[in-house]
Amino acid sequence: MSKIKQEKLNALIRAGLVMFVGLIILKLLPMQIFGQDIKFDASAHITITMFLLYFIWFFIDQNKSWRTIYFIFALAVISIISIQRILVDAHNDIGLLLGLLLSLFAIIHSQKKYFKDKFKF
Repeated sequence: MSKIKQEKLNALIRAGLVMFVGLIILKLLPMQIFGQDIKFDASAHITITMFLLYFIWFFIDQNKSWRTIYFIFALAVISIISIQRILVDAHNDIGLLLGLLLSLFAIIHSQKKYFKDKFKF
């Protein structure tokens, strides 16, 4: 396996592990403490969708002309899932935001080398 493919596979595994542990902490533990019907637990639907979109990104990343279209597609998918989760009264804005933040943290964490010097405070 080439070095680039190995790095991408490692990034996917790291992101998946962070998302899995995050869902245990931000979804399953609050549900155990406050009951199954809470709405402020992290949305597993958002987190799993973000992982799948991140996985697909590794294939889109090879073709630079598809990036903008893919980001619009990803935004539309996340928006539709978020609206659906609110309409079925499964989550509130806090639960959706927790799922999104967990996913973004996992992706940024898995791409530490890329994001290392991008943000300056």
